[in-house]
Amino acid sequence: MMFKESEIVCGYKILECLGKGGFSQIYKATDPDGEPVILKFPDISLISDPATYERFRREFVIGQKLNHPAIPRAINLVESSDGLFLVLNYIEGKSLRSFINDNAPLPLNEALLIADQLVEAVDYLHAHGVCHRDLKPENIIIGPNGRLHIIDFGSSLLEGSRRVTWRFGSDTFGTPDYMAPEQIQGKRGDVRTDVYALGIILYELLTGTVPFHGDNALSVMNQHLTAIPNPPRKLQPSIPLEIEAIILKSIRRNPDERYQFASELLNDLKHFSDIDLSQFPKDPELLSTSVLTDSHIWVGTILLSIAFLVLISLILLLAYIMQHY
Repeated sequence: MMFKESEIVCGYKILECLGKGGFSQIYKATDPDGEPVILKFPDISLISDPATYERFRREFVIGQKLNHPAIPRAINLVESSDGLFLVLNYIEGKSLRSFINDNAPLPLNEALLIADQLVEAVDYLHAHGVCHRDLKPENIIIGPNGRLHIIDFGSSLLEGSRRVTWRFGSDTFGTPDYMAPEQIQGKRGDVRTDVYALGIILYELLTGTVPFHGDNALSVMNQHLTAIPNPPRKLQPSIPLEIEAIILKSIRRNPDERYQFASELLNDLKHFSDIDLSQFPKDPELLSTSVLTDSHIWVGTILLSIAFLVLISLILLLAYIMQHY
């Protein structure tokens, strides 16, 4: 169902369509008092899906429950002949996606200003029983004053809520570039799922790219499950070792090896120069060449030497066979 500019829907005047995704349509509108608001409608293909109402109701409950400057307030959940839709506070600004596209890679201090705000807001969500599960730059708005706002709680998990499943998709859908491995495996996810997405976003802020790329969504998801992320210092050597260690811990494949709470991640970001690098995972393939130890280099040299000797031996053996047979 698409609405035209100036069309009136239950007393709300449509101003413009802000976007259309796979699951919803978003409009800027004015309420009966002339104040700007956001109207969020489910995609027409999902209107008859029982899970649609439950998800919109959950998003409304979350938006009513939370009181934080980074979280838009939910004003109303409307059911009428025009359909089901949410009314949310209007947030002026540009998406973090647009900002990254225009400015990344960012200087460390600027990236950390954004990351600190974002992680602090996510920590607030977690403390109030909410796991977002679809954190990505498209779902983060930067206001005129630099304040971040997290939007789109349609995929969020509210503590104590029952599991619901779309007719046309999984309960654990997300965006491939930022999806944690457990989401891809069809699990519900938890606060560590958000930590993974936060790590990917920080990686992108500092390097201008995400760690996994592919020709399609399935390729990217497979890499989240099997590939080793390129350490950010290989792309931007100026990134401090401590920040690289924080990022790589956040995006560990096993949730048990990540930060268990956003508050832990926030604390390390705020005091990164004081953290003890010896407490972080030592996988050689996850470390920049600048932090490889002499023993790693020595072992690598030996392995290369052995491979070279084997190759020479095979060549000599082949030459001998050809000469005598």
